[in-house]
Amino acid sequence: MNKQNTLTLVESLLIDYAGGSLPLSLEVLVESHIAMNPSSARSIRMLLQIGGALMENSDPISMSEGSFEKLMDEIDGGQGEEIAKSEVSNDNDKLPLPLRNYISEANFPKNWRRIGIGLSEQTVDFGDEFGNAKLYRIAPGCGVPSHSHDGNEVSLVLAGGFTDEYGSYGPGDISIQETGAVHKPVADADGECIVLAVNEGPIVLTGPVGRLLNMLVR
Repeated sequence: MNKQNTLTLVESLLIDYAGGSLPLSLEVLVESHIAMNPSSARSIRMLLQIGGALMENSDPISMSEGSFEKLMDEIDGGQGEEIAKSEVSNDNDKLPLPLRNYISEANFPKNWRRIGIGLSEQTVDFGDEFGNAKLYRIAPGCGVPSHSHDGNEVSLVLAGGFTDEYGSYGPGDISIQETGAVHKPVADADGECIVLAVNEGPIVLTGPVGRLLNMLVR
């Protein structure tokens, strides 16, 4: 990270959200993060206000209409921790409200494609042309193969948790990997991990086996 910039990558993401400069896939990811973290929503609002001030001399792109305001009104109304429970679909009981309208039956096996041992994925169509978004389901103790990124990756843990070379993440946490970063996420041993990941560019497998697979799929 650039030491001249005191903002963390996540804070920068939130300020971009406040300025309306994120694509829809990342807007929904941030709104899902807010819905899953009602106790920290007021701190997030402060960052969003800072972002709005920084953007006041530009022409921001509109955020999804009223979405953030609706979340904040519910939090200010005293619903507290109940928000994280009430903002969940009956069909997709591990998904926050901002995300559920883009997912077709997350618990329906046909919608998941197995891509490795203990690892499945489901494409999420946000209707924009920014990168690609996917849900990943990782079995307890299993890992995603070591890989790097041709573009930034922003991930939100929806259920369970995982650990990689940069830290450990639980429900509602955001992980950001910058272009070229290499990591190998491994799901916690005590339960399945479900993650929403938005990638600007393709994932590149690393290591001897990964390099061989990269050549085969080209």
